[in-house]
Amino acid sequence: MVGMSVLRSAAAFAARLSPLKSGNNAANLLTRTIPRTDKVAVRWGHGKKLFVIKPSDYYDRRFLHLLRYYILLTGIPVAIIVTSINIFIGEAELVETPEGYEPEYWEYYKHPITRWIARNICDSPVKDYEKMMAAIQTEKEKADWRLMELDVRRQMRQKGDGPWFQVSTLNKELIDNSPKATPDN
Repeated sequence: MVGMSVLRSAAAFAARLSPLKSGNNAANLLTRTIPRTDKVAVRWGHGKKLFVIKPSDYYDRRFLHLLRYYILLTGIPVAIIVTSINIFIGEAELVETPEGYEPEYWEYYKHPITRWIARNICDSPVKDYEKMMAAIQTEKEKADWRLMELDVRRQMRQKGDGPWFQVSTLNKELIDNSPKATPDN
């Protein structure tokens, strides 16, 4: 710490005696006189020249550049496909159904992209209904098992047949393991 303070004061002193400033010549350096301050210091620019330390925005710019690239990479083809489907195929029109024809579940949607999604990606309403019925049946079976378990516990309490009516084992300290003269002692 002492070394740093000595270096700091030496640097300040050397800055005051810098030969690059006006008023400091060889005579002043040798005599260590204080330079005259009647001259105006000329500085170029406004204020002190600073080295401003700011965080790098490289990764921000890189992220935004890649985001724009991938959005355009997927957005342009999707926009072309959607526009061509809307122009060439168009929305479905309501027509009278022939006798005995039962429409598929995906034929009830108006837009062709929605129809394709309903037909190829989403499950049919019948399948959704069956999944819900299976979940309800599973929960019903769980509730039945719980009721049956409660009934069994009630029956065991009434008849004294449960684990809580068992006789506890004897304490091991009550057993005499000392040598005996006769077997019955």
